[in-house]
Amino acid sequence: MYFSRFITLTAAILAGHAVTAQLCESPTKLCYNAPGSTPQDVDIEDIQFVASYLRSYGAQTRAGRQFVMTAATAPDCAEWSLYSHGTVLATARHINSTANSSVLFADIANTIDGGVGATNAQKANALIGCGTDGGSLGVVYNASNAQYNTAAYLANGYTPSGLIVKIVWSGVA
Repeated sequence: MYFSRFITLTAAILAGHAVTAQLCESPTKLCYNAPGSTPQDVDIEDIQFVASYLRSYGAQTRAGRQFVMTAATAPDCAEWSLYSHGTVLATARHINSTANSSVLFADIANTIDGGVGATNAQKANALIGCGTDGGSLGVVYNASNAQYNTAAYLANGYTPSGLIVKIVWSGVA
């Protein structure tokens, strides 16, 4: 009798820990014209400006700047502003509160606009493909970039996963 209670209690505790490791939001692309979503009415030019700014900001250091959200500094699915311009506010959400997430600003920019000189297909797969509705998407990172394999990156226990980028209305018409 006590053994079965012990097993039940242990299973409940382990199940509780499993819940904390679940993602609080999906990294799958979601355009805000989907059922249950609210279109954001953002300008495409503003989306492109934000992506270009973040790419430029990231390139201001030789290795490329990284955006970091750790389990300690961004618990409970924290969402931080990345940059705002005109009608657009770009935010990053830490969707895995157990991960120490770190990505290059260039990869955030590419997630937004598909990359410098993006094809129509790349743009369609990026957040800019949601058009004026805005949306969210897990950061699409270049896994072959050496910055994701430096001794410092690995020593900090960083991972390029666990972040989504959102394009929403800034509140400015």
